[in-house]
Amino acid sequence: MTAPTHFVRRPPAGAGRLAPDRPRARRLAPRRLALAALAVAAAATLAACGFHVRVAQPLNYERITLSGFADRSTMADEIRRALPSTAHIVNVLESQVVVEALEDTQKTTVEASTAFGQVRELELHVKLRYRVLDPKGVELLPAADIERFRDMTYDEANALAKDTELKALYRDMQADMAYQLIRVLAAVGKPTGPAAQVSAARAASAAFAHSEAASSVSAVEWAASQAAPGR
Repeated sequence: MTAPTHFVRRPPAGAGRLAPDRPRARRLAPRRLALAALAVAAAATLAACGFHVRVAQPLNYERITLSGFADRSTMADEIRRALPSTAHIVNVLESQVVVEALEDTQKTTVEASTAFGQVRELELHVKLRYRVLDPKGVELLPAADIERFRDMTYDEANALAKDTELKALYRDMQADMAYQLIRVLAAVGKPTGPAAQVSAARAASAAFAHSEAASSVSAVEWAASQAAPGR
């Protein structure tokens, strides 16, 4: 007796595949465009407010010494991070330029408090007073200041969180100062005579003129005095 024949029906081509949800795709397209527009607008707003991505400045020096900083100075740590990959921190015997810290301080001041003495607002102040020397101790730039101020609210009920915020703000201020110092070093270059010192001093003064730095003698005045006849 002949066995019955069984027929297997193949599924049509394309069966089992999900057809694209074209209406949904059309709904998502305007949403993506809106998000992209918001991202562009946010970037433009930050640029208008003066925000710029911190980029390491190229230097004419490869070997730099940091002198006068405390052993665990967070300011010195931020300067190391701000250096371009071509520059390295070395001892003074191997250096091409020396950054000497004359003052490296952090100060927290109470700006506002309640009648019961509870602190409500603090002012943070970071200051770096420094000068730039060559390995022989000759001044390339005289003493100058870089300072930053920042206000922050305070709540004793959240003391631990506020302490973390305070440390983060100090780090951010010092990072900004470190990049400004690197711009100054980039402007100094390698002076080879009085005229070159005047040019470098002008460039360096322009690099830190926008800060609240205060120096008894400006870099330009000092360099001009070095170029005076008879020196």
